[in-house]
Amino acid sequence: MEAFRKSFNSFFAMKCTVYLLAFLGFCLAQSSSEVLEPLCAVVEPIRKAVDLPGPRIIGGYEVEPNSVPYQVAVVMNGNNLCGGSLISTTRVLTAAHCTLIAAFVELRFGAHYHNQNEPTQVRLTSTSFINHERYDAATVENDISVILLPSPVAITAAIQVVPLAPSTAPDFQGRLAFLTGWGVTESFQLSPVLNGVNLTIISNNECRSFFSIVRDSTLCTSGIGPQGIVSACNSDSGGPLVVDGVQVGVVSFGAGDCQGGSPTGFARVSAFREWIRTNAEV
Repeated sequence: MEAFRKSFNSFFAMKCTVYLLAFLGFCLAQSSSEVLEPLCAVVEPIRKAVDLPGPRIIGGYEVEPNSVPYQVAVVMNGNNLCGGSLISTTRVLTAAHCTLIAAFVELRFGAHYHNQNEPTQVRLTSTSFINHERYDAATVENDISVILLPSPVAITAAIQVVPLAPSTAPDFQGRLAFLTGWGVTESFQLSPVLNGVNLTIISNNECRSFFSIVRDSTLCTSGIGPQGIVSACNSDSGGPLVVDGVQVGVVSFGAGDCQGGSPTGFARVSAFREWIRTNAEV
């Protein structure tokens, strides 16, 4: 297992370029699918998680095709991949660290294979985004943005809107949540198919023992589950975390070693509900 960890770290040391302030950055690595490159916001943990034996689950398992109809593939500038969620027929919710670097984005709705044309897919290109005006790249604070579609996307069985947690929502501590995305898996490559993983939401105090940047507007999930290590990874950024079908988080940051057992950090939807209402009219 230690040899596997070293192989993983060595791979990303060669393949990732980290280029933001201090320890935070956007990671770019070569993908075998299309020419898309993983994108991530990396924060070095204050402490490492306990290394547990057992299977290493990063992207989780392949979901049933089109069973997560609110999931959107967000391709920035034709070469970087993030996730997003459809929150109305004209708005997509994602992370600010994704759209901040974008001149344009292609949005792929109804996709299971993000890198193939499928009968269920609709693709739209947008150059209109609203990044949170107080997004801070150094602390990843306010890591949320809205993409405006050039025209409404048609609702189908494979394309649906996800409801958002209200501003009065609880903290969800201890609840089981579901995360989906096409991010990097154990193979060190972007997943061609949509994956899902169950994650347990932890308290912000517990999360602060790993990351000093945790704010009240952050939501965190444990990096350790019953089946081993569970985590978001590169290119899951911007993707939706849901509890009982309601979106509660937007993937924001994590440790550079996705298999290290550290928590994953999200923008807490309830904390940004009024901002979303104002800027997305949802």
